[in-house]
Amino acid sequence: MFFVSNKITKIRGLGTLTNLTVLELGDNRIRTIENLGSLVNLTSLFLGKNKITKMENLDVLPKLTLLSLQSNRIVKLENLEKLTQLEELYLSHNGIEVIEGLETLTELTTLDLAGNRIHKLTGLTALTKLEDFWFNDNSLEMFSDVDQLRGATRLQTVYFIGNPITKDGAYRRKLKLALPSLTQIDATRCV
Repeated sequence: MFFVSNKITKIRGLGTLTNLTVLELGDNRIRTIENLGSLVNLTSLFLGKNKITKMENLDVLPKLTLLSLQSNRIVKLENLEKLTQLEELYLSHNGIEVIEGLETLTELTTLDLAGNRIHKLTGLTALTKLEDFWFNDNSLEMFSDVDQLRGATRLQTVYFIGNPITKDGAYRRKLKLALPSLTQIDATRCV
């Protein structure tokens, strides 16, 4: 079900849609994640470009494999621990400062944290199935933080452009040595 750019302010009226698998409510005026309890079969939830400040009431969606909360007003990663089926998590362009609460999301293959206010990579060691990690336009200064991704042996694509670590002339070489499975760094394929 797609209700994009409709000036919707509240999530409601979905109680009878128990077989719904995809819900797209992007580019509206939603402030609170609520009234999703009946959507027991929902696998994809898109709430990008709203006015959401808190990640809440998501634990009622155990089958969720994709969650998009891009371009909202979220400052804290929270209440994700029960979404153990999650494979794709998109949280770019919020105000997140710390990576936390992702340890139970061991099925994640895509994690998008681009355009936030994060200074340090933490809490990523359990994400061994990661294939894509988008972290451009943050404030990462310590190259040693990349070690958080070493266990992700399937990692193919990373975006770090716009972080202080990219100012190092050997940045790409160091990344490829630290993460040998990479096939793409930022917008460029690895040789």
